[in-house]
Amino acid sequence: MRAYRSRRAALLVLMAGPIGLAIAACDGVPAGTPPGRDAVAAVVASRDVADAAAPRRVSINNFKYDPATLTVPVGTKVVWTNRDDMPHTVTSPGAPRALDSAALDTDDEFSFVFDRAGTFDYFCTVHPKMTGRVIVK
Repeated sequence: MRAYRSRRAALLVLMAGPIGLAIAACDGVPAGTPPGRDAVAAVVASRDVADAAAPRRVSINNFKYDPATLTVPVGTKVVWTNRDDMPHTVTSPGAPRALDSAALDTDDEFSFVFDRAGTFDYFCTVHPKMTGRVIVK
């Protein structure tokens, strides 16, 4: 059903241009939202909330964080999973440390919920040349 709505919305945009965009944007608008730019803003805001609710993942593989830089909305849970045969950490530089995992063995996970905006750099204490960054908007 959801795929059908997405295809229908895309078809409307192609066929009707800006008017189709407004109609397609109204597909997920909360009840009572007036049409127009407010409707589009409501859809974008609801998608941001949905994006923040879904955990984002970083894989640790071949002595790298993948992706090395991740941009997420405030409230997002990020999960790091070690896929290497060597232990790794997820550690913020300086003090206090926002991120400070224990050594993660193969297939171990560490998670953190980013509840404020900012740029969060991190590295592996076992292999300090491994670095990553989470940008929270």
